[in-house]
Amino acid sequence: MENAGVVCGVLVAVELIARLCPKDKMFHFVKGLTVLVLTLSLAASLLQLSWDWSAPAGEDAWRNPELEQYVQEQYRSAAEQEARTYLQGLLAAAGMKAEEITVELDMSGQEQIILSKAAFRFAYESDAQRARALLSNALGSGTMIEVTVDGH
Repeated sequence: MENAGVVCGVLVAVELIARLCPKDKMFHFVKGLTVLVLTLSLAASLLQLSWDWSAPAGEDAWRNPELEQYVQEQYRSAAEQEARTYLQGLLAAAGMKAEEITVELDMSGQEQIILSKAAFRFAYESDAQRARALLSNALGSGTMIEVTVDGH
């Protein structure tokens, strides 16, 4: 009976709030979802039912190695693009533009991405020298920096 009282109280409160926002479709969707969950909860408690939401015994059986590999490649590609964009912005702040930027990431840790190598190609030697100084200070000694000159 206590559960039924709580459910009725919540339903009355939701209905009163809904009357304050009569045209908000998202609120009506959330209201409907709330009513459904509360009704199912009340029915389950009245019937003494319990649901087991745990994963099946062979929880690795649902994994798809090809999908995981694809997602990992997409994750790596996005991280490399983000690193290139960051480095382009860093150079642009100093008034330089690289002809080509190549990055290598170390993603061996589960939650850690480390920029292990950054390679830059410039058209002029003066830009390469300025970039070497800027990048070695900005990226630190943990990142291998390779700066080359194309000579165009």
